[in-house]
Amino acid sequence: MATTLRRIAWFMAAVLACAAICSAEPTESAVHVLDSKTFKAWSTAQSLALVEFYAPWCGYCKAMAPAFEMAAKTLQEDKIPLAKIDCAVEKGVCDDMGIPGYPTLKVIKSGSFYTYNGTRQESSMVAYMRKHHRSAVTEVAATEFADFIKSERVVVMGFFDSGSSALRALEEVAGDFRDEYAFGYIANKLTAKKLGLTMPGLVVYKDFDERWDPFEGTFVANDVRKFIKARSIPLLGEMSAQSFGTYARAGFPIGTIFFKGEEWRKKLEAALLPVAKEFRGVVSFAFVDATFYERHAHQLNLEDKWPAFAIQDVAAHTKYPMDQSKDLTADEVRKFVQAFASGSLEPSYKSDPIPKYNSGAVFELVSKQFVQVAFDRTKDVLIEFYAPQCIYCKRLAPVYNELGKSLKHNNGLVIAKMNAVTNDIPSNEPELDIPGYPTIVLIRANDNKIIKYEGDRSFESFVEFIKAYGRTGFDRMYQVDAAIIRILKARKQADHPTLMSELPGQLKFNSTATEIKERIETLIERDYLKRDETDPSIYHYLS
Repeated sequence: MATTLRRIAWFMAAVLACAAICSAEPTESAVHVLDSKTFKAWSTAQSLALVEFYAPWCGYCKAMAPAFEMAAKTLQEDKIPLAKIDCAVEKGVCDDMGIPGYPTLKVIKSGSFYTYNGTRQESSMVAYMRKHHRSAVTEVAATEFADFIKSERVVVMGFFDSGSSALRALEEVAGDFRDEYAFGYIANKLTAKKLGLTMPGLVVYKDFDERWDPFEGTFVANDVRKFIKARSIPLLGEMSAQSFGTYARAGFPIGTIFFKGEEWRKKLEAALLPVAKEFRGVVSFAFVDATFYERHAHQLNLEDKWPAFAIQDVAAHTKYPMDQSKDLTADEVRKFVQAFASGSLEPSYKSDPIPKYNSGAVFELVSKQFVQVAFDRTKDVLIEFYAPQCIYCKRLAPVYNELGKSLKHNNGLVIAKMNAVTNDIPSNEPELDIPGYPTIVLIRANDNKIIKYEGDRSFESFVEFIKAYGRTGFDRMYQVDAAIIRILKARKQADHPTLMSELPGQLKFNSTATEIKERIETLIERDYLKRDETDPSIYHYLS
């Protein structure tokens, strides 16, 4: 009996809870919904805001949605709005913004867009936006000075009066680096005097190398920026997967020293420290343990021979491996870095050999001929960047081959693919960054604009994409195809002379016999037509 009563009680509680939920008014979202009509005006009007670019089908977007909504509600009290725009609907806006994938978060400051460098948790979004809501440079009291300069691994401290031009220069720089370092200033001459500094002054405090570096230049934003970037990373630190981003964001090419064993590391540190000091602000030097990061050495086109040295220019997407037949001495590294700094080194690109025969349905592109083929201004070039082991690439192959086969005779279009594992992309265009496989882009004729393909992987979608964004005679080719099909559909069959005589009346332009022959062959290959078994000059329409 007691059990029955408990069941009834649980049932009634569930019914009442459901009734309460079902009768409740739907809560209004705190996230603004933007579209192509409102996006520009809304963005321009914001002093500080966060915008999500999403797609409804994106699993990561769905997972982030509750956190984004909660962050929007929390930040209402700070008057920091959050908004979202559906890129599946507003494709033009997202293309103009160069959105690489979903979700992408962008910070708006005074109408301009900046990369969001936080995580997708509510607490991170709230903390990040509140940090950007505050002044980029904190005024520090004399009593707080000792604690503030130890508050982060790198702290940039100014010694100058409020409202000074030096403070304005630091504020400009701090706006760019506030996600990386702590920025403060103190308007206390006594504190500056105790440190042996005159006002205005600037010091980078850090927990490595010299521990503090005083700035000796003029207080111009660009000079201050260069100084902070050069002094915010170790002279000879150790680079790992966790610290790579810090080196990359510093903006200097990375002189990577691969080693195996602590004994080798100590020898190389003693030998190369003077070289690192000499080229500080030109190249950042960092050790990498080849025991764990051998693959990274291969990516820099180095062989399994240690120690080894290579320069990686992250911004330019280029790499310069040092000749491994030479000893890794201070003199050899100095000469190599000097040659790089003077611009006399040629970047190294990994490439498969140029195929002797490349007459298949899809053009096999390799690094050695990439620029020549991909950036041919007379052609639209569709390229699939693939990895041989990628299951999605394997699934795409039949459709992509059919596309290449059917469009092969269009002289203004190249359907190509490139193994992105065995070939480097000799270009620093951000649109050619490969986030995953397959990545498909169209490099347009005339202006070489690079347009990423974001549609489904069907034959029809690829055709529509090329028609929408290509610049060469794609429509002309399809008009010839359509005219041939119309004639044969009406007649059911026709011989070659009849077809050639009727085509001019169907077309608004003059088509050559060669072009028509190529289109007929393509339509036969695609099973729209077939030749008569007894008379090959007669074509039959296949319904």
